[in-house]
Amino acid sequence: MKLFFKVLCVFGIFSLCTAQELQLKIVGNDSVETNLINFIGYLKTFENFEDLQTEVDAFKNKLYQLGYIEMQILEISQKPPLTLIKTALGPKYESIRLYADKTLFEFLELEGVKNLKSNPYYLIEFAELESLLNSLTKFLSAKSYPFASVTLKAITPIGKSKLKADLVVETKQARQLQSVKIKGYEKFPRSFIKHFLNIKTNTLFDLKAIQSKTKALDQLPFSKQIRPAEVLFTKDTTRVYLYLEKIKSNRFDGFLGFGSDENSGDLQLNGYLNLNLTNNLNFGESFRVNYRSDENDLKTFETQLTLPYLFKTPIGSELELNIFKKDSTFTTSEQAANVFYQLSPKQKISLGIRSTQSNALVPENTTEILDFQTSTYEVKYTYQELTAQNPLSPLTTDLEFRLSKANRKTTDTQTNQILYLLKASKLFSLNQKNSFYLKFHAQGIDSDSYLLNELIRFGGINSIRGFEENSINATNLGVMASEYRYQLGPTLYIHSIIDAAYFETPSQSSKKLYGFGFGFGLLTESGLLKFNLANGKTKEQSFRLSDSKIHLSLTATF
Repeated sequence: MKLFFKVLCVFGIFSLCTAQELQLKIVGNDSVETNLINFIGYLKTFENFEDLQTEVDAFKNKLYQLGYIEMQILEISQKPPLTLIKTALGPKYESIRLYADKTLFEFLELEGVKNLKSNPYYLIEFAELESLLNSLTKFLSAKSYPFASVTLKAITPIGKSKLKADLVVETKQARQLQSVKIKGYEKFPRSFIKHFLNIKTNTLFDLKAIQSKTKALDQLPFSKQIRPAEVLFTKDTTRVYLYLEKIKSNRFDGFLGFGSDENSGDLQLNGYLNLNLTNNLNFGESFRVNYRSDENDLKTFETQLTLPYLFKTPIGSELELNIFKKDSTFTTSEQAANVFYQLSPKQKISLGIRSTQSNALVPENTTEILDFQTSTYEVKYTYQELTAQNPLSPLTTDLEFRLSKANRKTTDTQTNQILYLLKASKLFSLNQKNSFYLKFHAQGIDSDSYLLNELIRFGGINSIRGFEENSINATNLGVMASEYRYQLGPTLYIHSIIDAAYFETPSQSSKKLYGFGFGFGLLTESGLLKFNLANGKTKEQSFRLSDSKIHLSLTATF
């Protein structure tokens, strides 16, 4: 072998001087071996000596992995620019027996060990040996032995195509994770490390598991990972470093709606303002305020406070206050409180109570509008998946399911009710420019009787487009909104609008609604600007351009 590399070095210098393309040919002891070598394959032309030498080494390793571990180079000859190598492949070993103690096999959790009682061994195809040794090393690292080594000793042939060897494992010292340090965003809420990322100190160390868990940081709206996690090993300490950066997560969201009055034909304006403050106290908290003024003199005020990981426990809490007023007809106020548990970075489940009080403002109560109070117990499940790499649509998957049992009290009656809510949306990416957005909303009240001031209100930009905001009352509804999106650039996409809805009224009658239109989304320096032009119609109604609704919304992050 020394002769081989000396000759190649001399030839390499010569080839560099003459600037000729180098050629390599490898042959075997006979035509059978040569045909096998050609079938295995290797590169034959090179621009420099280093690439040729690398290819020879790679070919030798390939032969070893195939079982030709006794391969020898018999002769090297040069006729510039050709290098000819003659080899003797020797026997091909098809399998190998790995011998070890019974306790070692049980620790490594290897299945299919033979002769377990007397002289146990593990039989494996020789071509799979390297993969097995790598997997055992990873297994030991996951068992808190990052410095463990796996080697084979006393390798000897058994017959013509089999080998045997002793499997030797040195685990060295098991490591425990003592601490997690944050670099870049030192005020990152520590409870999220333990409960959101599920990284706990004083537990067995597993670097691969930690690197996998830190991917969940992509699901946090207020921070991002700027480089992969690193580990510092000292004699007695194992410390993980997370490199994080705080990002803008407060959002201001608003829209204006344009439409015409059905009676006078005059232009009507409506809209809402939505402010969401997130992690301003470095606690992971969020506070949302929403005010909406719709057509027909409908006004809504909503607030929500979310407090995660209270007292450093995995339990969080949500508090809500909602006030709704319909002109001079009635007002409804609603308070809710729940506790939630984070099942995973994307999932959480909640249990809560809700109290609703509605007051009629009409001079004389009717059978449709009455004062009432409702006490509700509810369970809720949510799933969210964020993709920070897509600023036009960062929320790619959203799911909320809520099931409630309520008791409604009026002056004269008491009624048990079942309420349900299902909201789901998904962005399907077809390719770099084309995507399909789908949103589904189902909601209903199961009750023996219904009041007008407790019905579900829907319609508008957040449900079925082409209709006035919250102008439709229903006991049960289903809405399917869809958009085909075409991305014109990194900051602009256009889309279609095809919406459909089915709903039921207290009189048990049902109707179908449709919305058609188009729009665009534009990422500006101020935020994400959305424009929608949609026309809504019933199944029986003919299309009228004058009924079209224009919606402008802007979502700014600060």
